[in-house]
Amino acid sequence: MKTAFRLKIEKYALGGFGIGYHEGKAVFVPYTAVGDEIEAELLRERKDVAFARASAYLSRGEKVVRPECEAFGAPIPCGGCDYLHLEYPEQLSRKTALLRELLQPLAPELQIPETLAAPVTRHYRNKSFMPVGEDASGLNYGIFARWTHQIVPHRLCLLHPPVFGTIARRCLEILTKTGVRAYDEASHSGTLRHIGFRCTQNLSRVQLILVTRSGKLPFTRLLVKQLTEEFPAIVSIVQNINRERGNVILGAEDKVLFGEPWLQEDLAGLKFRIHYRSFWQINTPMLSLILGQIKALLKPEDVVFDAFAGIGTLGLALSSEVRKVLCIEENPDAVTDGEFNARRNDLANVSFLRAKTEDALPALLAPGITGPQELPTVLLLDPPRGGVRPEALHAIIQARLPRIVYLSCSPATLHRDLKILLGSGLYRLTKIQPCDMFPQTWHVETLAVLDLIDTATAE
Repeated sequence: MKTAFRLKIEKYALGGFGIGYHEGKAVFVPYTAVGDEIEAELLRERKDVAFARASAYLSRGEKVVRPECEAFGAPIPCGGCDYLHLEYPEQLSRKTALLRELLQPLAPELQIPETLAAPVTRHYRNKSFMPVGEDASGLNYGIFARWTHQIVPHRLCLLHPPVFGTIARRCLEILTKTGVRAYDEASHSGTLRHIGFRCTQNLSRVQLILVTRSGKLPFTRLLVKQLTEEFPAIVSIVQNINRERGNVILGAEDKVLFGEPWLQEDLAGLKFRIHYRSFWQINTPMLSLILGQIKALLKPEDVVFDAFAGIGTLGLALSSEVRKVLCIEENPDAVTDGEFNARRNDLANVSFLRAKTEDALPALLAPGITGPQELPTVLLLDPPRGGVRPEALHAIIQARLPRIVYLSCSPATLHRDLKILLGSGLYRLTKIQPCDMFPQTWHVETLAVLDLIDTATAE
């Protein structure tokens, strides 16, 4: 295949790609829309497919808008957004179509509805970690370009609350004056690796996290004084120390420079304490809508196991709807926060088990188990992108649990895991609801419900 050629985009694919066809191969191109005619520059080629970038747009397809972000329109675009060039209804339509193409064969009789629109489509992220670099004027921050560790500098990200950028610029200005250098991956030198934020939905409380290569960060008292005086919303500043090579953001050590290592947030009438290491869905308004979807599936007599529970966001928020909740989580900071949140909100019917879900479920669901735990009538699964390991899925199948509610941020691993559960012949899919947790990107959160076949038939 030539290194440069014309290409027309004919369909969309998972991963934020448009697909065109050239010399008998599917060519995947990011930041494109169906109907685009482009000059394509070949990036890499495999036996059956190729990957390219649009070096020029000869004409644009329908429902394309001009991106309001200089980083998205840069010669090497930022990797944070995929669909910023599409009208929002078209983004939802694309996500619905991709989910239907992937998941409909698993349940041909099931109607998969349109993707649930996000209440907020810009500046919705309540958490972000951004790599730090430097240029002639000092430290800067941004987001990596796709497939690289090249930082695309930012001033105003359309996914992050504007206050993140305002604080980041001021923080890096101060640190530049104190002589702090950005971390260099190749030489494993320099100090500042990432700058991170977490905020409440109403932006009244902001947490700042500075990830450094070593424990040395000069003039931290001055930094704290200046930032907290200029930005009263900052209630916490944490220095996380990551001494290791590699692309894992957070290290094992930390220093609390100001406030506490957590943030307080309100959700579903409850108050949550969230450690900076703990998982919390990044789009709080959409999380509220998803909770409403799950509540409709529950009965007062239900016993719920919330697996991959984090701080117990789902389990705690749903506890008033059911008889009992067990939250299973391996992160000790998350368990500490979850137990604190249960006590703080007087939720006596919620307990926590600190364990890996893959280890805990086979033991908890084993036939003839003795102990205080009841088998769940509803199992909530909210795993990371890697999905659920086979040993846990097989334990679920053997236990013949009446209902499984699976919330997934990865269509590919959701498809894989649903195939295993459905392949047992014991379950059928009764609901698939795509939810736009991540506007302006190709990512989609999916709520899938499986019911035990004989139980569903009896009803």
